[in-house]
Amino acid sequence: MPEEGENVVVYVEGESIANKEVVKANLVDTVKNYVKRLLDRWNPEESDFIVLKVPQTINLDLPLSKDLYKKVEKYGVKRVGNKAEVEIPTYEIIYSNRWMGEDMEADKFVVIMPYINDDIINQVINNILSSLSPEGEEFLEE
Repeated sequence: MPEEGENVVVYVEGESIANKEVVKANLVDTVKNYVKRLLDRWNPEESDFIVLKVPQTINLDLPLSKDLYKKVEKYGVKRVGNKAEVEIPTYEIIYSNRWMGEDMEADKFVVIMPYINDDIINQVINNILSSLSPEGEEFLEE
């Protein structure tokens, strides 16, 4: 049976975090449950419904505390210069968006990932918002 752990569900509206929930369950089960929930919020006449599995690479300052290392070791910690690099499994559920030519603008979406700490959540959300923004700017303060 897959491992149960703490996951964070982050609701993003526009370019900011609207809500955060911590869910104690298996990551894949959490994603499936939120897909079912978010289908009710989706308007198929106005938007696509997209579920993406996009691992996010985050950088952490060294040395890592024992507690932080225990939380991230299963995701393959690599030393890169004076930082540690970790690839966090991350799912995006986009349920309100519009297309502008070739580019998609996500109005409302949910990010689900293992809960490690708030700094990592902000780093992941910034990475995702930057990838969705044509300017590639940072949105949340770390």
